[in-house]
Amino acid sequence: MFTIEKLVQRLSKVSHFKDLPPSAIYEIVSAGEVHRYPKGLLLFSEGEPCSGLFVLFHGRIHLCKISLQGQQSIIGVVNPVIMFNEVPVLDGGTNPVTAVVDEACVLWRISRDNFQALAKRYPVLALSVLPVLAARNRKLLIFCEDINLRSVIGRTAKILLVLSQNGAMRIDRRQYPNHVLAAQAATVPEPFCRAVRMLRGHGAIQCTRAAITVLDVQRLAHIAEVDSACVA
Repeated sequence: MFTIEKLVQRLSKVSHFKDLPPSAIYEIVSAGEVHRYPKGLLLFSEGEPCSGLFVLFHGRIHLCKISLQGQQSIIGVVNPVIMFNEVPVLDGGTNPVTAVVDEACVLWRISRDNFQALAKRYPVLALSVLPVLAARNRKLLIFCEDINLRSVIGRTAKILLVLSQNGAMRIDRRQYPNHVLAAQAATVPEPFCRAVRMLRGHGAIQCTRAAITVLDVQRLAHIAEVDSACVA
């Protein structure tokens, strides 16, 4: 159970807030709300008015961009504990992405108006958003680079390296079905499946209905156009 009191305890351990008195942290947490959402729920859509700032405490969220043709690309995966949708809270614009609940989650949400009011009283709250925003921007630049400079098979190889932690663990296909992996590789299932067959033909991976196993990290890194010296 995620109560206000427990959230206050968690927030008080974060470096940005550790010097604030408990009463201030309680005010910040109380200005938002805690919600539970089931898997598959559309949390908010790109282009809609700001849905607020969220902090994920349990579960997993996919941040997506959807093309005019309806193709979904997963540009970010949010795992606990991190905030997201910080951009519209700061600039007052619309949601820049679509957020989908990939695994049943517990979220804390604060509206833009409440965030702005608290940020004026406690500037550290606004400062806490900056590192998250910077990290998200770096990931977005890498995502754009992958789309522009890597082929589908290259993007697929890179995704499999990342998800397998450079071959250290198997990729559970129940957790990562083809449509999810394809979206993370910024493509659709058919070309993704072709890429997987090619990687299997190269001897880089082994596939079963249950899992994808990396057999040759160096070969997969070469196909992904990743410096092999950087592969653990």
